Amino acid sequence: MATADRILTWFIESVDRDGTEQGPVYYLERDYTPLALRILARRTPDAGPITVDILDDGVSILADASRLEKGDTAEPDADAFPLNPGTIAAGSVVTLDITSSGGAHGITVQLELEAE
Repeated sequence: MATADRILTWFIESVDRDGTEQGPVYYLERDYTPLALRILARRTPDAGPITVDILDDGVSILADASRLEKGDTAEPDADAFPLNPGTIAAGSVVTLDITSSGGAHGITVQLELEAE
């Protein structure tokens, strides 16, 4: 696996609502290729899995739903989540949607990027 040149990090202590644009919004100043995605939780989801989506100008970069299963606190393999191939273009705005928190707290999502 290639080494990341930039890592976008979202930390959500307590999800007040499932849905769009949780945490910071990132502007990318150059072209990047997504390498890997990691989801961690301080308090494990107990009501169901955490499911997330990462959006590039409102369009998902994930090939499939990315989730951390009920009872898990970390996904050890950052490349286990299916990312759509391709480039996130310079000038893109990247956001996080938490489509279901599963009751977890202290959620961290990291997107590893390689510069073009």
